[in-house]
Amino acid sequence: MKVTLTTIAEDTGYSVSTVSRVLSNYSKISSKTRETVLKSARRLNYPIPYENRVDLGRDQLNFILLTSFHEGEFYASFFCGYLRSIASRRIRLSLLSVAEPETQTTATIEKLIEEGNCDGIILFMPELDQQHYQELAGVVPDNFPLVSNGLIENPVFTTITFDGYSGGYQAAMHFEELGYQDLGIVKGPSHKPETRFRYNGFRDYIESREHLNLVWEYDNGSFEFDSGQPAVADMLTQPRRPQAVFVSNDLMALSFLEAAKASGLLIPDDIALIGYDDLPLCKQVTPNISTIRTDFQRLGTESLEALEQMLRRKKKQRGMMSFVPVSLVPRASSVLKLPAEPM
Repeated sequence: MKVTLTTIAEDTGYSVSTVSRVLSNYSKISSKTRETVLKSARRLNYPIPYENRVDLGRDQLNFILLTSFHEGEFYASFFCGYLRSIASRRIRLSLLSVAEPETQTTATIEKLIEEGNCDGIILFMPELDQQHYQELAGVVPDNFPLVSNGLIENPVFTTITFDGYSGGYQAAMHFEELGYQDLGIVKGPSHKPETRFRYNGFRDYIESREHLNLVWEYDNGSFEFDSGQPAVADMLTQPRRPQAVFVSNDLMALSFLEAAKASGLLIPDDIALIGYDDLPLCKQVTPNISTIRTDFQRLGTESLEALEQMLRRKKKQRGMMSFVPVSLVPRASSVLKLPAEPM
């Protein structure tokens, strides 16, 4: 007969949930309960995941990249960056997607840890908020390696993500260097930390320069393609239009570009444009879109190194955040004359 958590629960009299927490090495369990459950598991030959030490000298480590995968260039670029980051490493990286992040992430991770088949997890779930992460912390053992790539302002787990504040700051600096003074921004969803970080960097640079003016803000961006057209329509109603606009991601920037051109505006003659992420689409349209480059390969490398370090040191989870630098890529949507970009 196959031994399951239910078998151990029936043997000890504890609930399946309690048994799962003991076997996941959850810290808030009494010593008596822990001892009883572990004794039962060993007697029934049930594998205890956290007692199986990871051999860092073996041929391959098994990591899982857990996300809510969507169609489109962003997720493809994100995952390809990770694939490039493991090209010369002894790591097998599996992509696992959940359909409903807010309700399925915790149970999915709990099951992965219980099964004991992965050495660590990279979590990229932009849909999760602080409450979701706190819930997740209740089921992830202190010594289980987990890194999050999702930005939250008070991280629960080790978090490695892009420096959105610097991205917004660099966008405003680029506009200033080109001589633009009246600037605008298309924001992402207001509840997203990424939106606030990018906006704050852009605004703070403008406020630090007396001759720069933030004359227009579009608050209804969604990070989806359909945000661009209504943003342009709103901009055209303004009595004082911006000379240059920072659009908070490339997908919205593409839509903004198409809608602006359809309205008879010349880019960058009438309005200059910068996006964010440097997706391949930026070089596939005319004019090419200036953007903030996020290096997905470097993000992958730093995240994988953090997991390996956790395995090596058996270190506990800490709410530390590391920012991966971003850089501006000037193209024709903001600069009238540019040297040819290398292929």
